Amino acid sequence: MSAVSTPTRMERRSTLVTAVVGAVCAIAAAYLLLVTVPGARAEQRAFKTAHSCRADAVSKKCLRPVAATVNGTETVTSGASAQRWLSVTEDDGTRHRILMAGRPSVVGKVKPGDRVTVTHWHHKSRFVDFHNLRQRTDDDPRGGYRLPYAIALGLLPVAAGFLWAAYRFGRRSTDSPRRSPLQIAVPSAAALLVGVLGAATPWFVHSVWTPLLITGAGTAALLAWAVLTARRDRSRQDDTAAATARVPAGEEVLAPGP
Repeated sequence: MSAVSTPTRMERRSTLVTAVVGAVCAIAAAYLLLVTVPGARAEQRAFKTAHSCRADAVSKKCLRPVAATVNGTETVTSGASAQRWLSVTEDDGTRHRILMAGRPSVVGKVKPGDRVTVTHWHHKSRFVDFHNLRQRTDDDPRGGYRLPYAIALGLLPVAAGFLWAAYRFGRRSTDSPRRSPLQIAVPSAAALLVGVLGAATPWFVHSVWTPLLITGAGTAALLAWAVLTARRDRSRQDDTAAATARVPAGEEVLAPGP
């Protein structure tokens, strides 16, 4: 007969919090995958297919190169990271302070007074040319989908891990008190590792589907392994306490002597 334990108030609260965290992670991952990433990829495609504007064009959908003069550069450090800014003035007097991205191929070479070409698209500076050098700005949409994609793929297995833990916590009242901690600890740790792998993959793989397939396969394998482990441990558990038969003492009957 299985031993049944009533969950305490603290255990019920832990189950609820774990389930909510898992659900929030799952919803956030779904929003990033279904809304943010497709939008960023659509913007990237539009930017790559955009043509240079004619001199009399007024459309914001074309690439508009504008000559400018460098006012100066600035490097702002924060911990181990550094932001490199380029200040320029266009020929019509418009001033821009542009946050540069990537390797400092331009911002590390120019000095005040140098002439550069700033290319605008949708009213934002996208890259800067100096002689035969080109450097992207922080508003360059190419590869902009990678960060939300990495976050989403990192959240998927983590959400699965939290929901699995909530499920196991919720079965405390029907499971054996001797439930193996591996049923929660190991799947949770494995979910974290799969999440790290999923978050790192988009930065090294150019294909869009490969990171999703790797993360999805890892998450599915993790859940399948957790379910099989839980069933195996449940079948091995013997909830029947060993009982020692005790014979009650009877009355001692003395036979009469001869």
